[in-house]
Amino acid sequence: MSRDRGVDNVEGVNQSVEDIAWTNANGPGSVKQKAPPQKRSNQRAHPYAIARLKRAEAQLAGTAPLPQTLNSQIWAVECIMDQFLKTCLPPSESQEAPLAWLGEIQESERDIDALPLAMSALALGWAGHIDNEPQLVHKGLQLYNAAIRQLRNDINTYSPLQSLVVTTVFVAFELCQFGSKGNPGWLTHMKGIAAFLQKLGPERVSVGPYLKIYLFCRIMQGLNRRRSVCAGSHMWKYGPFKHHEKNSYHQFYDLSSEACELLGRADDLERPDDVEATQPARVLRDMLDLISRLKAWMKGSNIASFSGPSRFPDDDLVARHRLDRAAARGYPTKLPSDSGWTPEALYGERMMYNYWTLRLDLYMTILDNPILSSLLDSSDDLRALLMAELETKGPEANRSPRALIFEESRKLANNIAVHAASGACHSTYQSFGSLVTVYALETAIRWCERHNDGAGQMDIQLEQHCRAILAGIRIEESKDPCAFEVSVLPDEVLKRPWC
Repeated sequence: MSRDRGVDNVEGVNQSVEDIAWTNANGPGSVKQKAPPQKRSNQRAHPYAIARLKRAEAQLAGTAPLPQTLNSQIWAVECIMDQFLKTCLPPSESQEAPLAWLGEIQESERDIDALPLAMSALALGWAGHIDNEPQLVHKGLQLYNAAIRQLRNDINTYSPLQSLVVTTVFVAFELCQFGSKGNPGWLTHMKGIAAFLQKLGPERVSVGPYLKIYLFCRIMQGLNRRRSVCAGSHMWKYGPFKHHEKNSYHQFYDLSSEACELLGRADDLERPDDVEATQPARVLRDMLDLISRLKAWMKGSNIASFSGPSRFPDDDLVARHRLDRAAARGYPTKLPSDSGWTPEALYGERMMYNYWTLRLDLYMTILDNPILSSLLDSSDDLRALLMAELETKGPEANRSPRALIFEESRKLANNIAVHAASGACHSTYQSFGSLVTVYALETAIRWCERHNDGAGQMDIQLEQHCRAILAGIRIEESKDPCAFEVSVLPDEVLKRPWC
């Protein structure tokens, strides 16, 4: 469905909640009911928020009860919103979920007119895809366009924090509804978010839901860029947490932001004209140090390892995953009751899955970079660092660094492949499938393509399994010209002075 289809007939949507009517509130055969026409106010400032507030006050006071039809329409949307926000919550208070901040901003930012429009658009889009109700999807698109127009009208009256909140909801809607590849909408909103963050500074986003919003925006950039991420500087890594203790989730993304920069520095070494004599050794030392700190993070995070699926490959699970994503696109879904997993177990598996992927990418970069791999062979100091990180003992200590890295990378790629089904599933429950999982799957596939010469049947099967899971993520509404799959942000969006 094109975004343009939602542009028609949005004038009334921007006026009041009547136009958020759930057309199928009483079942598939019900007829859309509309509220009695109301006289438009000459004052257009804050029409949506004021109308909603007046209705709530009238209900509480009992002096001006709402018509039954309108009341049912309001409650239909409210019920959808409640269900959607519950889906976005983490399994427990000690865990993180990328969209958990949506419920908090709904309560704390009631005076932003564009916000309820944007939130309703997101919730109705979710319900429309989950329940296969195209009319709800269409209504969500209408509300989204109305929310954009409302923000544009009121932008001069909003604080940067308020503008940040609404724009981040726009990013969530664009990614859930249209995906990232070939979709300029979310990139445009990310430019606005970068500008708002730059104006606010780290201290202003360190409280309330704004810290979670900042973290959500931060992970949007991904590791596929292999370049420094926005807000990756020291002040942005530690400033927002001035009054908070970082948990293992936050610490992992700190390490990931370092990896982005190091991968870019390693890639730059392949251009000899730009390489200083001491630079390769510094890059390699920093990469080995980061790999070592990743291992320390894993040991300190108390994430238990897991045994994997009961059978491999689990074709039934792959098929269910493809079906789920085809319906839900980028919207979050709940864990099926018959999946055999608990949300708590999957959360730990997801962090382990990301850990394997980051280590694999760093090791594979060292192995595939001729400058770094030859330096590792010739430097006793750097070789000793590698041995210590791999905890190499006995006869293995006599093997070449390349052989040791190859074996470790092969184990990591196999782990990713074997657990791809559970990793992909949890990345879509309460999160964005492509934005979390595609990087891991593509890293494992890249390893197979580059280093599986003479591979056995099991290695071939592992690669095919990764490709099957990846195909499931990428089939969401493939008829849409903006198919849901991962892409990267252009440098002009992220390479800003404050990064």
